Amino acid sequence: MRAVAIAVLMLVAGTAFANPIIGEWFYVDFDPPNYVHRVNPDLYETVDAYITLNLDQAGWPMFTVVSFRLEITPGISTPPALASLLPGNLAIGDWETGITLASTECITEFPAPVAVFTFVYLGGEGEVGIYDHPEYPGWLVNCDDPGEVSFYCVYSHGGVHQNPTVNPSTYCGVVPVESASWSSIKSLYR
Repeated sequence: MRAVAIAVLMLVAGTAFANPIIGEWFYVDFDPPNYVHRVNPDLYETVDAYITLNLDQAGWPMFTVVSFRLEITPGISTPPALASLLPGNLAIGDWETGITLASTECITEFPAPVAVFTFVYLGGEGEVGIYDHPEYPGWLVNCDDPGEVSFYCVYSHGGVHQNPTVNPSTYCGVVPVESASWSSIKSLYR
């Protein structure tokens, strides 16, 4: 039994290191596809925060529509601008109150930057945060006709002169871990 448990743990650990973001994850990347979630710009430097979706190994690797809203810490930037990077440039809403981006083509290659959020850094620490669209929280629509809705999880906000909040989603199947000793865990399998 111990050999099986060790083999499973090694497999899980090996998978986690092979791809740092596995599943239907949405995140801020300052240097895609390099998973850079923190940036330290100079004063008055223009910053591009790529709002990126990664469906690798999720078992549902395609989409045409995604809904979200963004927040940026007040005072750290000039008024930001959001530009869709999806083919067709279809957008409904705005980044502050909720935006839905749609593509005229099925997106199947990941990670996929869906938008770029551009601002000029004015000083201080803060975040570019990805949050739920008020009407379509966490929505992804696949390429079927009609499209099937699935849900993404936010893997990481983008930190500006600070470490970002990681895995802020509350509905992503993250299970809290209870503290336990090794002997109490072993006793479960006796």
